[in-house]
Amino acid sequence: MSKRSDDLRAKLIGLGQASTRKSYYPELKERLQQLELFRALLESAGDGVLLLAAETLMVLDANGAACRFAGLPWEALTGRPLAAAFPELAGWKPHLSGNAEGFVPQDGPRTSAWHMADAAPPAGGEERRLIRQPSHGADLWLELALKRHDIGGISYVSCIARDVSERLRAEEELRESERKYRALFEAANDAIFLIRDGLVRDANRRACELFGRPLDQLTSMAPRDLSPPEQPRSGATHLAEDIRLAKALAGEPQFFEWTHLRADGTPFDCEISLSRFTLRGEPWLIAIIRDVTEQKKLREIMVQTEKMMSVGGVAAGMAHEINNPLSAIAQSAQNLQRRLTPGVPDNEAAALMSEVDLERVQHYFELRGLARLVSNIREACARAADIVRHMLDFARRSDAERAACDLAALLDRAVELAENDYDLKKRHDFRNIRIVRDYAPGTPMAECAPTEIEQVLFNLLKNASQAISQKVYPQGETPRITLRVGTQYGAPGLPGGIGGIRGVGGVGALCESEATGASPACTEYVRVQVEDNGPGMDERTRVRVFEPFYTTKPPGEGTGLGLSVSYFIISRNHGGHIMVESQPGMWCRFTVLLPAVQRPT
Repeated sequence: MSKRSDDLRAKLIGLGQASTRKSYYPELKERLQQLELFRALLESAGDGVLLLAAETLMVLDANGAACRFAGLPWEALTGRPLAAAFPELAGWKPHLSGNAEGFVPQDGPRTSAWHMADAAPPAGGEERRLIRQPSHGADLWLELALKRHDIGGISYVSCIARDVSERLRAEEELRESERKYRALFEAANDAIFLIRDGLVRDANRRACELFGRPLDQLTSMAPRDLSPPEQPRSGATHLAEDIRLAKALAGEPQFFEWTHLRADGTPFDCEISLSRFTLRGEPWLIAIIRDVTEQKKLREIMVQTEKMMSVGGVAAGMAHEINNPLSAIAQSAQNLQRRLTPGVPDNEAAALMSEVDLERVQHYFELRGLARLVSNIREACARAADIVRHMLDFARRSDAERAACDLAALLDRAVELAENDYDLKKRHDFRNIRIVRDYAPGTPMAECAPTEIEQVLFNLLKNASQAISQKVYPQGETPRITLRVGTQYGAPGLPGGIGGIRGVGGVGALCESEATGASPACTEYVRVQVEDNGPGMDERTRVRVFEPFYTTKPPGEGTGLGLSVSYFIISRNHGGHIMVESQPGMWCRFTVLLPAVQRPT
């Protein structure tokens, strides 16, 4: 026990011994023990405790923690103003008012132990202050709580000093961690939703951009409100969403494809990663949403390219194997027709030797349809020869001479060729189709083989006109093919792809390095679109339309190689891109991208 406690004990014992009221001595002894216990509690406390004079804030007493915080021994601390212990409080006057009435201690025997709480309860004000206290090591942050007390008619102020350095450091680290994670949250290239109770509670900047909605609007919606009623692979949206959310909340992470809607109603495909985490004891879900629309287009292009490469690898061998018997059949059919034709000297001589009337034989052939059968054989051979020729196009790169071409002029020339394409039996006549031209002025030239590109454009026009012939138009609507020519920066599947379109639907945000062409995403393309208002095609047909030998036409009306050859001409021979988009029952649009001739800087 400290020296001040010994002095206090001696005084109290002396008071009891000298008193004429000897009955108080046991009680004084009990009070002394409790005072010593109370002092021991104060000394063991981690908080600093100081007793101050109310008017002057002079330190009357202090425990060990207070001496440690002040950096002074008890003898040097007591009897000095509070500012001597804590220099940051120099000149500070706390606003503490006390209006408690004086309290007179009880003078008779007590039924319970005497405590410091026998003083009147505090009725004055309280003030708190956070200060920085110099220390030999790292400076301390102390939270001071001053409160006024009136005890026995005398006003005192208690000062509790608590070391909050660790708490403040932890709070600052927490705030710093929150700032870092918030920065990562906002800087993420994927959209992020924080979901609780089935509603979006927070979203990052990318989510607002992707969905085209402000944050306050997103945070009042459920994921199903941002989706179409049906999912292509999962059925009803609300049922599929309930299943995914329930599994994720049960601790089973989910990864799946989904279709969402932008604010204007445009659907887009995305991949979603959904997992659970706990925040303040409550279960939350974090949804990471990645837009994969361009990736899917690139995937389709890569798959189609692989298919083309596979066909090209075997095309030469197949063509060689087919050409030999095909040539024999075609030659034999041609000789059969020639050797039955009257008027040929060799035929007449052979008929005379055989005593056969050649004209009667010819008449018999016609009556029995043999001449038509031979003609059919020759036509089938010619069609097979066309197939072989197309297969050879897959096997070798074209050596056609290239030049800077105006694609608008090539498109017009292809239209002139397509105008001769008609079939009265099938009610198909290109001249009955309205042609709408939308050519952007100032479109650059494209370096290409004009005959090959003209063939591609002719194939697209012919397919469009044949599709239009299969649709019955309602009253007021007429068959129409829309032709567009413009400029675009970037290609599908590359960063910035499909952006920066000029002359086709307006001007987009162009690449900073578009003039130099330093990045693939900033390559300048001439863009040609052939769009018809025919029956369109479903998704299953659309993804297979460039496959070799795939056709929706009846047998004998198509080889299924027109679009396959067009694909190879554009992608392999010219380093461009060809794509198809469609809405069943409404329209179909083919897009061709060819690298533009570099403009002078």
